[in-house]
Amino acid sequence: MKIGFYSTMTGVPWGGSEVLWSRVAHRLLDAHTDVTVNYRWWKNEPRVLSELRSAGASVWPRRDPTWRSWPYRLKPPFDLEDETKHLQRWITRERPNAVMVTLGYHLDRVLPASELIRRGIPYAINVQSVSTDTLDDQYLDEFRMAYTHARKVYFVSHENRIRVETNLAMKLENAVVIDNPFNVSWGANPEWPSEEDGWRLACVARIHYASKGQDVLIQLLSQEKWRNRNLSVHLFGNPQGNLRQTQDLIERFNLQANLQIEGYAEDVEAVWSNHHGLVLPSRFEGAALAVVEALLCNRVCITTDVGRNRELIDDGESGFIAPAATVELFDQTLEAAWQQRGQWQSMGQLAGVRVRERYGDNPVAAFQEEIMQLATTNG
Repeated sequence: MKIGFYSTMTGVPWGGSEVLWSRVAHRLLDAHTDVTVNYRWWKNEPRVLSELRSAGASVWPRRDPTWRSWPYRLKPPFDLEDETKHLQRWITRERPNAVMVTLGYHLDRVLPASELIRRGIPYAINVQSVSTDTLDDQYLDEFRMAYTHARKVYFVSHENRIRVETNLAMKLENAVVIDNPFNVSWGANPEWPSEEDGWRLACVARIHYASKGQDVLIQLLSQEKWRNRNLSVHLFGNPQGNLRQTQDLIERFNLQANLQIEGYAEDVEAVWSNHHGLVLPSRFEGAALAVVEALLCNRVCITTDVGRNRELIDDGESGFIAPAATVELFDQTLEAAWQQRGQWQSMGQLAGVRVRERYGDNPVAAFQEEIMQLATTNG
């Protein structure tokens, strides 16, 4: 038995969209199932990919276009036949029993689909993130073919599924919502931090305005009313294009006491032992791991109505949800949260109970079972 994994990741060497399939790949290798991976070539191979190679996976680096795969407005500056030939060689040599295609973004093309359909190899698609960007209708037939021929199309939220179905102008009968793995223990319960030195919110996300909306936070916190409150926001996450703007805006608005850049945090539970809640004004999400992890750590979340947030958080009861990531709307939501700051601890406890009712305790094992069913079930 051999399982193939194809990832469309191109923007950065590694990201949250790669966690689920890579952890499943390791479990398969531990269970003596062969694994082959098709991934973009990077000068410095991602550590997790190197670990998979060392564990016995066959890794096929590929040359991806230097242009972004969306919105398909420019002619690619290379011969697309190179990608087709590479896929044909990979499938011919490896002969996978099934292939899992992971899309880091909903407008990424499912390039292996045509070849897998032609050879009768079952495949599934896992869509990890969906924004408000729309598909150009010249690619509609290509995308519909790829999605309808997939045995399953896995989403990480119902909101994402609806957005993709709207893009395709069709209902996906093969759609399934799954859980992503998290980086805290299932029974996490960090001690509630003292409030004597003020209220501390953590924004746990890569510093990327287009998706995570830290610019909204900066504009909001520059207002006089927030400057005068005993509240500080701490940014945890790797930079992805907007670190310099963030540093300069903090200096421009003199926000050093209100907004601090902390860098990437390895120990997520340690973050929540020192913060009273999560603030995350995302413009789009799949299922934000930062939200899931904060909820599991019994912390209140102040976020936006994107991705899986609405499915996991009850607005006004176990957290706070802004209708959208605008300064005006998020200010209203943060204000509502601030007025109830005395209940943040009890609301966080309720959030912890409810997320455990709505989320699986072992997403990797559950997804491994899905993949094995894909490989062993006849069409």
